[in-house]
Amino acid sequence: MPHASNVMLQRRPISSGTPALFLDRDGVVNVDTGYLSDPESVTLRDGAATMIAAFNAAAWPVVIVSNQSGLGRGYFDLCTMLAVQERIEALLLHEGAYVDAVFLCGAAPDDVSSLAEWRKPAPGMLTTAGLLYGIDLTRSVLVGDKVSDMQAAATAGLCKGFLVDADCIADIQIVPIPVHAVNNLSDIYPASLLSW
Repeated sequence: MPHASNVMLQRRPISSGTPALFLDRDGVVNVDTGYLSDPESVTLRDGAATMIAAFNAAAWPVVIVSNQSGLGRGYFDLCTMLAVQERIEALLLHEGAYVDAVFLCGAAPDDVSSLAEWRKPAPGMLTTAGLLYGIDLTRSVLVGDKVSDMQAAATAGLCKGFLVDADCIADIQIVPIPVHAVNNLSDIYPASLLSW
């Protein structure tokens, strides 16, 4: 029986009262290869490091919030999941970017335990980050590649979302916050949020 768990990693102090840039991981920060389990195969998505570095420079906390159901499905173990995460962050640092905190939900889709409260479209990872760090969710944004990301953002009270590779943009009308389709992640930077 696979052993699922949720993981929270704080990398840097986060100042209370600030908005945050929340990021889905696979498909946004790195190329999504499907249940990523080999650290050596990690490739950053074009523009991801540039986007993150811009928010780093503006003192916005950058927080990864990622469903990792491969853990609950038994496709990889906790050590492998964490090794992949370490590799992603090492590649970001090599390009001058960093994340401040990481939330990984290992619940499988059919999980009915309390772990599933973190699984997007549930808002648990976002609301937990808000409570732990005093993040102003009402001024925060999320970049994702699925409607479930945008649903989590809306339920958590974020002010807007950005959807990359927006094959599902037609479904986004069900989300009650502004959602902007983007192709180039480097087009998302703090000052740009005012014009979206």
